[in-house]
Amino acid sequence: MDKRDFDVVVIGAGSAGCTLVNVLCQSERLSVCLVEAGPDYGPFDSGHWPEDLLDPRFDPMSHDWDYQAYRAEGSGFIDPRAKVVGGCSSHNDCAALWGLPDDYDSWARAGNPGWGFEDLKPLIQRIEGVSPDSVTPYRGRNGALYTRRRPESELSIYQRFYLDACSEAGFPRVDDMSAPDPEEGVGSYHANVKDSVRWNAAFAFLDPVREHPNLTIMSDTMTDRLIIEGYKATGLICQTSNGALELRAERFILCAGAYGSPSVLMRSGIGPPGHLRELNIPVLIDLQGVGRNLHDHPSFYIQFVPTPDAWRVVTEDLGSPDAYRGQVMLRAKSPFCQGPFDLHIMPAQVNRTLESRTLEFFACNMAPLSRGEVLLRGEDPGLPPRILTRYLTDPEDRDMSVLVYGLELIRRLAGKGPLASVLAGESETWNSLRSENQIKDHLRRTVRNYSHAVGTCKMGPSVDPDAVVDSAGRVHGADNLYVADASIIPLIPRVNTNLTAMLIGMKVADQLLASPV
Repeated sequence: MDKRDFDVVVIGAGSAGCTLVNVLCQSERLSVCLVEAGPDYGPFDSGHWPEDLLDPRFDPMSHDWDYQAYRAEGSGFIDPRAKVVGGCSSHNDCAALWGLPDDYDSWARAGNPGWGFEDLKPLIQRIEGVSPDSVTPYRGRNGALYTRRRPESELSIYQRFYLDACSEAGFPRVDDMSAPDPEEGVGSYHANVKDSVRWNAAFAFLDPVREHPNLTIMSDTMTDRLIIEGYKATGLICQTSNGALELRAERFILCAGAYGSPSVLMRSGIGPPGHLRELNIPVLIDLQGVGRNLHDHPSFYIQFVPTPDAWRVVTEDLGSPDAYRGQVMLRAKSPFCQGPFDLHIMPAQVNRTLESRTLEFFACNMAPLSRGEVLLRGEDPGLPPRILTRYLTDPEDRDMSVLVYGLELIRRLAGKGPLASVLAGESETWNSLRSENQIKDHLRRTVRNYSHAVGTCKMGPSVDPDAVVDSAGRVHGADNLYVADASIIPLIPRVNTNLTAMLIGMKVADQLLASPV
C-alpha cells in the first residue's frame, strides 16, 4: 500500500472543508492534504465546471451520493448530498443566511465556550463579502464569499405576488433574513450568486490557495477509515483508482458532513459499542453520541394549479436568467412557537413545474424537537449509511402541529391579493384532504428535509453523554482527531445552514493554528 505523509489531512471538500483549508494555508509551515470523494474541476476560471453546477436556477441531478433517508413510518425519500469539490454549496439554492444571535448563543450555553454570537461575529466578516447594495449590520463585508440580496425589480411575478399577499396578511417587509428583528416578516433573501453563477465554497475559498506549495488536493478519493492507535489517529485509509492509499499525518480533520463524518468515525471503531459490535467492528473509542442527535428542518410542499392566463405569464417568467427556484421567504410564528419564529414559508418555481403545471409553496419547521440517527450498513465505505430521520416523532407532537399550522397559513396567503387571482385551486392530492387526521397522515408519509442535516457529531463537554467533540472540534478520547462541519452543531439554527458550515470550518481552523502541532 502506498503511503504519504502530511501535517494535516482534511477529509471532505465541502463548505466547511474548503473554508478550513483556506485558513490552514495561511501557515507556511503546514503541509495540508484535502481528500474528496468526488471530482475536482479546478478553479472557476478553468472553464471546466459543468453547467448544471453553475446555474443557480436549477437543482443539479448530477454529482450526488444517491442517499436514501427514511421517515418514521418506514417510507424512503431521496436525500441529495453533493459528491464534488465544493460539496453541497455546488448544488444548493444559494440561500446565504446567518443564524440569529440566540442560535449561536445557545451553543455556548450548552457548554461550548467561544461559540456565542459575539465570538463568531469577526468570522462572519472574514467569510462573507456582501455587495454594496445589500449591506446590513448582520452581513460580512471583507470575505471571499460574494452575496447579494435581490431587489424586488429582479423577482419573478410569482414571487412578487407572494410578497404582496404576505403584506396584505399583516407581515412586515424584512431587509435581511439574518437580522433578529422583526421576528416575523417577509422579504427576498441574500444569495451567493455572482454574475448568474452559483458561487460555491470552492470558488470563494479553495481557488485562492490552490497554488499554495504545501497544499495537495486528492479528488476522486474515497475515505475508508482511520487507523487508531491508543488515543491517536495515525493514518487514513483511502481508495483511489490506483488502489488503496494510506495518508499519515499529525492531525486529521473530518469535514464529511452530517452523514459522512459519523460514518467514517464508526468504520474506524469510534462510536456506540452495541452498533459497532453488531457489524463486527472493533470498538476502539466508546462514544455513544456518534450518529445520534440527527435533526433537520422538517418540511413539506403543497401544489396549486394556476389559472390559464397566469400560467402563460409564469412560463414566460421561468425563461428569465433571474428565475431562481427560490427568491423570497416568510418567517412566521405558529401558536406553538417558543422563540423568535418557527416557520419558513416559501413559494418555489422550477422548470419541472412546466410539466406538472403547478406552483408550489414550502413550509419548514425551523425549531424541530424530533431527533434521528445515522447508522452503518457495514464496514464497506461504498455502502450508504442508514439515515433514520424520525421526523414528527417528538412526544409533544409539536413538530407536527407546527407544520399543520404552516399549511393553514399557506392556504390563507393563497387567498390574499394578487395570488388569489392566479391560483385556481390546490392540486388534486391536497384538495382531497379534508380532516386534520387526513392531513397529519399525509404529512407523516410525505414529510422531508430542508437539506440542512446537522448534529450527528454533537459538540459539547465530555460530561454530556451524547457529545462527540469538544469546543475545539476535537473528538473526545482522541488527541489529534477533529470534526469541523455541520455534524458538530448541537442545536440547529433557524436558518439555512450553508454559511454556518463555513463558519465552523473557519473557527476550528483558527483554533488549530493557535495550538502547536
